[in-house]
Amino acid sequence: MYKAYNNSTIENQVWWDFIKTQDKEEVREVVNFMWDVNARLKSFLNGHYHRTKIRAFCNYHGYSDVYPYEVVRVVSDKCVEVREMQTNQIVFPKQFIVGGFSAHCADNSNQKYEYISNPNNPIKRLKKTKNGWGKGRFLMSEAPFKHYDYNF
Repeated sequence: MYKAYNNSTIENQVWWDFIKTQDKEEVREVVNFMWDVNARLKSFLNGHYHRTKIRAFCNYHGYSDVYPYEVVRVVSDKCVEVREMQTNQIVFPKQFIVGGFSAHCADNSNQKYEYISNPNNPIKRLKKTKNGWGKGRFLMSEAPFKHYDYNF
């Protein structure tokens, strides 16, 4: 049954029609197996090993704001040196509604930045603890990421 679905891209209704023709016990077995696979994958992705694996970039999570850092040097598997990256905002949020402290930003996720390595910025040494990098405030990433929360 799994091979029949994977061999071609088919429409949703065709897929449901195909399932109706199969043995219900076999369908139940496949669905349960896929739920287990999905649960194991989520467990791995949220696990300490995957979340603390050393990558090219590291993002500092300061509550609702995020600041990008680059990994400059790997000292050991539990210690890295990072440097903050310079950013230039190229897309700004445009929808502000009166309220809150001064205004509420309705399209707060509408932000894009240009990331630039700046060798003049100071280098910080981060240690990996049971909470993660830098006491859990830094998360390793394949790409730099910045987010400014306009609602605070």
